[in-house]
Amino acid sequence: MSQSGQILSQSNSGKEPWLAVNLSSFWPGLGQLYGGKSIRGWILIVTEILLLSLGVWLIVFDTTTNTGLGFIFLIAAIIISLWNLFDAYSCTRKVNNLSFERLRKDNKDPWLAVFLSRIIPGLGHFYLKKYLIGILLLVLFIASTIFPLAPIIFQGIVAYYAYVASPVRRERTKNTIIIVAIFIILTALIAPLSRNLVEARYIPSGSMLPTLQINDRLIINKWSYSFQEIQRKDIVVFLPTEKLKEQNFKDAFISRIIGLPGDKIEVNGGKVYVNNQPLEENYIEEPPQYSWGPVTVPPDSYTVLGDNRNNSYDSHHWGFVPRENIIGKATKRFWPLDRAGAIK
Repeated sequence: MSQSGQILSQSNSGKEPWLAVNLSSFWPGLGQLYGGKSIRGWILIVTEILLLSLGVWLIVFDTTTNTGLGFIFLIAAIIISLWNLFDAYSCTRKVNNLSFERLRKDNKDPWLAVFLSRIIPGLGHFYLKKYLIGILLLVLFIASTIFPLAPIIFQGIVAYYAYVASPVRRERTKNTIIIVAIFIILTALIAPLSRNLVEARYIPSGSMLPTLQINDRLIINKWSYSFQEIQRKDIVVFLPTEKLKEQNFKDAFISRIIGLPGDKIEVNGGKVYVNNQPLEENYIEEPPQYSWGPVTVPPDSYTVLGDNRNNSYDSHHWGFVPRENIIGKATKRFWPLDRAGAIK
């Protein structure tokens, strides 16, 4: 029986299937490249890039195509990424000779321990029958969630430790674990960045009727205003202003931009006036039954009004929205499917 930490040099003649799975979990096709299936690997890499790019473009940026098509591309990308794990394992195992496969199966696989540790820290140690250490690592991982970035770094360290703790580590891949652990940390750090680009929101109230219905699910483009100015009639999501915070509001609001910095805004006689000109609004069902203003929008601030003009808690109640409070632009509705598409 192999002693803990033993290194077997015979592995020079074989490939590690579970290493291939770990690589393909970073990006589809990498495990196939490692397993010697170069054409298959590059096809998967390019296909995943195309599917994800098309999906994100159609959902977030495109204003002409049904959003559902974008989700079909994303679902296809997810299916391929999952199938690719099984394929990476199969492709790599097939290139091995029988002696290496027998050697690999005689002991606990260090790369399977790494993969399990990536799913749940501590699970790899359970697989290695190091139960107390597994429980301790799981508890520490849960405790680490109170500190920013700590779970991400901890996960990479645990994966490395799972490899080191394996009874047998094969000579050919003993140094690769350091690179894999770094990739685990880097990919986990990159994933949260997507939340700085887009996010999903739902509509909890009727303030934007009829444009947005209660429980509609929306895509908020947080990138949009990095490349263009905020436009009149944009529908935006914003954090509560100071006045709203004083009233104990904590959740984000959604409303339509009506006044830009320096604009003179007035509501009178059932119409909204911008710089003394009536604003054409084909998105409201009934005219406002109140008077407000005239007011001048301060610099770096905006006037927002709900489309449900007489049942909306908006700027005519509490004032202007500072630029820094605006999270992003509502661009697409993705649920319900019968009304999915661009928001105008």
